[in-house]
Amino acid sequence: MYYRDTAQLWNIDRGDVDEIEPWEDLTASGVAERVHRLGEFGERAERSLRHGPHETDVSLLAAVSFSAAATASLLPWMRNRGLVSGPFNFAAFLSVLVPGYSLVTRRHGDGYVAKLEGIPSFIDGWVDGLREGLTAGQRATRRGVAGAITVYDRLLRSELSRDPLAGQNPPSELTDAEVDAWRNEVIDAIGRSVRPAVARLRDVLELELLPGASSDEEPGLCHLPDGAEAYEELLWAATSTSLGSDAIHQLGLAELGRLDDEYRQIAGPTLGVQDPALVRDRLRSDPGLRYTSTDEIIGDVRALLDRARAEAPRWFGRLPRAECDTAPVNAGGMAYYTAPSPDGSRNGTFYFNATDPSLWTRFALPPTTFHEAIPGHHLQLSLAQELDLHPVLGELEVTAYSEGWGLYAERLADEMGLYATPLQRIGMLTLDSLRASRLVVDTGIHAKGWTRQQAIDFLYDHTALARPNVEAEIDRYIADPGQAASYMVGRLEIDRLRADAATRLGNRFSVPRFHDTILHGGMTPLNELARRVNAWIETTSP
Repeated sequence: MYYRDTAQLWNIDRGDVDEIEPWEDLTASGVAERVHRLGEFGERAERSLRHGPHETDVSLLAAVSFSAAATASLLPWMRNRGLVSGPFNFAAFLSVLVPGYSLVTRRHGDGYVAKLEGIPSFIDGWVDGLREGLTAGQRATRRGVAGAITVYDRLLRSELSRDPLAGQNPPSELTDAEVDAWRNEVIDAIGRSVRPAVARLRDVLELELLPGASSDEEPGLCHLPDGAEAYEELLWAATSTSLGSDAIHQLGLAELGRLDDEYRQIAGPTLGVQDPALVRDRLRSDPGLRYTSTDEIIGDVRALLDRARAEAPRWFGRLPRAECDTAPVNAGGMAYYTAPSPDGSRNGTFYFNATDPSLWTRFALPPTTFHEAIPGHHLQLSLAQELDLHPVLGELEVTAYSEGWGLYAERLADEMGLYATPLQRIGMLTLDSLRASRLVVDTGIHAKGWTRQQAIDFLYDHTALARPNVEAEIDRYIADPGQAASYMVGRLEIDRLRADAATRLGNRFSVPRFHDTILHGGMTPLNELARRVNAWIETTSP
């Protein structure tokens, strides 16, 4: 059995060929042991911080202390909700991430086959954990479970040769004859190991999870045993702040009010409509603003990235060596990014879901591209790998830092002149509306007891999303409590730090140096990011 103590699902996301075989241990005992070890590890880091570590270790210890505690809080819910029906559910792993390795050697090829053969042990362990979660009252939703069953049914009906796992590119060093033999090994492993395990999982979902799953009327954690307290902890894990659900809810409402003023200023002259609600409805309903071709989306993404690459040197002191590739996919979320593989064999990659091109609007694609690629996650995650940092600072997921930077990048793109038309700038506002609305609907669902329909109606009224996109977003927040609040909370803190630095430094303030300060310390909680920026200000002051 190829279990390790590390988060192997994260290694899949990274495409780490050196750790290709393992799967994460999501059994009841495995998760309990990991939560216990994380707690001990975090306490040790916290004690070290209190004893005054060397300056170079402060960020590392702060990140380790926070991430250990945050992961311990998130892990059971990831196992019991997110992996069942969230945007990175297990079906998405099988469809997009697992068959995405950059294989080179025969050993890599053998490792991929071994990974497929390890899926039954992973699924059986995960099912054990799901049963423990059910006993504790940590239910998924009926809609989410039923949707997962539908996906697995479709997968099980497909031909083995057309299974997404069979689409993995072969190791580049193999001969043609060896490639044919390897492909046969892969298909054999899918038929012999993967499909029976997925069928078992599918039956567990239908027979054990579905009967007691939460309804659309009560989808939030506040309806589960100890769920209200758990949600406050998940908000802390997502935002790295002590802001509770009430404060975050009000922050979202305030941001939506401010954005309405920007709609009047930016969108009003362009669209000839002053009412922000009418602006959003116009954006949503005009078919001419939607894509009709995947090829056109691909072309526009590449053009946007070319523009960003050309402008970035003026805004950053250091840029990553790794390139940012683009890849249309037919599963998973609408858009996401994976960092380069540690060995450099795979570039960073911006994935965008092209299953239905009409779900993409011409105004939302640009800010999404800048968020996920350049100057967003590609710079953040690639630099963290390439800089002389402890590897932990490049690999920990501090969501408020990471997604806060991605959202900051959308506004930074406006300063950089990357939005070529007023319509694209309006797109920036629409994504801000989405992130501000997330603060309201996420807390509404999980702390205030909103129904799924209440959340859908609010998000529809306050964004330019079409109803299918709105419904997909709400189902994401239901499956992954708290995560959606991280974007705007993190962005507002970076905005605050930049404004404070500009005020205190005056004509000594440098935007590239501020960005380097934010990015060159790796992923840390927001209070440690503030400490790092303050230290830079003090060393820059006369």
